[in-house]
Amino acid sequence: MKSIGLLLFVFNLAIQSLTAQTVDSQRPTPGNRTYAPLNLFINGAGRIVPFEAGQMLCVGRSYTMLALPDRGYVLESWQPVNVFTSIIIYLDNNGEFVTNTATTVAPLPVYFNRRALRFTMQPEIVIVDNSPGFKIISSEGWQANFVPRIDPFPR
Repeated sequence: MKSIGLLLFVFNLAIQSLTAQTVDSQRPTPGNRTYAPLNLFINGAGRIVPFEAGQMLCVGRSYTMLALPDRGYVLESWQPVNVFTSIIIYLDNNGEFVTNTATTVAPLPVYFNRRALRFTMQPEIVIVDNSPGFKIISSEGWQANFVPRIDPFPR
């Protein structure tokens, strides 16, 4: 049992040291790279490696990330989400510009239950642009769903 724990510990350290890696054969050339923020959400107790929410990734490249549950939890699923961000800019009573940003996350009814998830980074899409006052941006992301581990043989 100790050897399994040590093996998981070493595996965890190896995963943490991963860098963003592409598996695409076609890499964007330096002049035409587009980046978008990675939308990551966690439901329950756990974490995602090697990326962080909001990290800028190259659009069109494939990446792999791993969901690591906290002690006493298991990964139930990965779930794709649609993310809608509205940005409103207005002039307040003091004559200063104020920016209000609101984000709505809409999980999709699709689930993947492997710890490792390979995905291709998608671009943000501006779906409404009434510049300079109002903008709505659509993007895609992922949610890792962790649940408490149920002991099949309670003591």
